[in-house]
Parts: sequence; structure tokens; C-alpha cells
Amino acid sequence: MKHVTRQTRFAIFAQPMSAAKTLDIILPCYNPRPGWGKSLSESMTKIKMLLGEGVIESIILVNDGSSEPLKDDELSKLTSTHSEVKLIEYPKNQGKGFAVRKGISSGNAHFQLYTDIDVPYVEESVKLFYNLLKNDEADVVLASRGDSYYNALSGFRRILSKSLRWLNGILFGLKISDTQGGLKAFNHKGRKVFLQTRVNRYLFDLEFIQKASKTDLRLIGLDVELKQDIVLPSPSLMILLKELGNFIVLLFRK
Repeated sequence: MKHVTRQTRFAIFAQPMSAAKTLDIILPCYNPRPGWGKSLSESMTKIKMLLGEGVIESIILVNDGSSEPLKDDELSKLTSTHSEVKLIEYPKNQGKGFAVRKGISSGNAHFQLYTDIDVPYVEESVKLFYNLLKNDEADVVLASRGDSYYNALSGFRRILSKSLRWLNGILFGLKISDTQGGLKAFNHKGRKVFLQTRVNRYLFDLEFIQKASKTDLRLIGLDVELKQDIVLPSPSLMILLKELGNFIVLLFRK
């Protein structure tokens, strides 16, 4: 395992791209904010420009049982510009882990990448992740969050997030302890391990990295920069209690 710093990532970005190893982008959502369609369309346009023609095979939007249907006008803003969009939806909320697995299992590209529907990190991150996979320098690439992320958090969520990183290192022995960055990509080897995860809620990321760390997969943590306009809400007490249960299960399963 290794970690890529801000100093080395520019060298990755500068590497030339050869013809086309394709990419699926998986975007789980639950009750997305108004205006999500326009915002996502703009982000996908930027990503396409960075990656080049024909790289994105599918943009897989997974509606994880939102309490109201996704609005037609929001979807039309997205699909009118991006023909690669595929919509998966089901009536009952199952959790982010379930939604991401659903999207990953439906993809057919060489590589898969998942993030949140608001694409919280700068779009250049997607190209950096893609290049590491395309150049066969990694099997799994995951976001490593820095000051731009933690400065956007409430004090409580900042303590919670950093405490989890510390526990991941101490209790699970993970060399890459930032498991919850919300942006990950992998090749077919990483995909196989990812689809073995069982946690349906937020700690599916921890389960994935825990499983991947027990294999010969090459994991790289890459510094990412949070967009300035992203709002990061604190989780509810109910979610925290559910995730505590998942954490204990994973700890005994390690």
C-alpha cells in the first residue's frame, strides 16, 4: 500500500492517456437537493473534458428509495446532455452500501468509480484516479481527505471522522485508515472484492478496505480537495447507532 501526496499527483495528472480503457461512474442518492440535475450535469461535462471522448461508458444513478420520485425536469437536465446516464431505482431505502453495490454490479466498463451525487471533490480528482488505474499503478484508489474537508465539518463531525481514522489504524491495523472519503475507484480485481461486502449503510467503505487489505491488491490513497460550495451535514443519532453496530460486527469479523 502507498499514499500519493499533493506533490506527486501532478506527475500522475500529466501522464498521457492512451485509447480507451472505459470507466463507469456510480452515483447513489437519497432525497437529493433541488437543482441536483443541473449541478451533476455540469460536473459530468467537466469530467468528460478531462478524460477525453469515449472514456465514460456509463453514468449510473442509483435512487436508493427516495421518499419522493426524482423529478422529471431534474433527470431531463442530466440525460439531455449525457446519453450515458442509466437510472436504477427501487421503492425502499436500503442504504448507501446497498446502492453502490447495485450500481457497481450493473457496470461493464474496465474500471468503476463511485462518489456522491453532488460530486463533492474537484473533478480533476476523477482523472487522477482514472490514470492510476489505466496505467496499472493501482488496483484500488481511494480519497484521502485533508484540511479542505475537515474545515468544512462541524466540530462534532470532525472529531467523529478523525476518531474513526484512528480506530481503523489501531483496531483494524489498516495502513490506509481514511476509509470514508466518499470517492473510490478500482479495476476488475478491486470490483470482485467490493462485491463481497455485506454492510448496507455507510461503513461498507470500511468493510471494503478491510477485505482488500487482506489480499494482494495494490491500494493507493490519493489526496483530494473538497469543493468550496459543498455542505457536509452531521449524521443523525439513529444513523450513528446503526453504524456503531456495523463497526462492532466488522471488528469481530476481522
